[in-house]
Amino acid sequence: MNNAEGTVLEVFIPGPGENPEDRDDMERSFFLGVAQEALDSGVDIEVYSTDTYPSAFELCEPVADQIAMSGIEVLPLMLVNGEVKVSYMYPTAEQIKRFSKAHTVKQPKANAAAAACGPGGAAVESSPVPSLQPAGFAATLADRANAAVGPAIGNRINLMGGDTGDGIPTSGSVATKGGGGCGCGGCGCGSK
Repeated sequence: MNNAEGTVLEVFIPGPGENPEDRDDMERSFFLGVAQEALDSGVDIEVYSTDTYPSAFELCEPVADQIAMSGIEVLPLMLVNGEVKVSYMYPTAEQIKRFSKAHTVKQPKANAAAAACGPGGAAVESSPVPSLQPAGFAATLADRANAAVGPAIGNRINLMGGDTGDGIPTSGSVATKGGGGCGCGGCGCGSK
């Protein structure tokens, strides 16, 4: 029943004989047993009683606010990381378990095939990871002498206008007016 790191459960309960609904403290005693089991299993749970630590009911702002709004009858109540989650009743073992796991991140389970080849199974051959190098026009911009060849672009349209269909600006087109070329320096149109 381990809880998430940093998940703190705090339960504020009335002292012995203070709960008019539980004069014989049967529910209180049962809850204290449940809380001890949770604590023994690794849950970070703290229990405050009005008879043993009365200042906790004033110092803990959410508890003080609940008592101010609803009276002492709001007890018992449980806080999870400072937020009221249970009031007017003792939290059950299931609630303690659920709230203690509220912030855990479950690890993904390995499938049977992967588990069979785990640390004691067959060696896994790994292929070398390719180095990430720029290719094509990005390699030209990066000025790489040994740049990988990019994909063939075929008969694409010049988005700057003036294209005749072969992808190269012609004399007098929008791309070649006013300064000799498109400005990229890689197409051979005269702008270098």
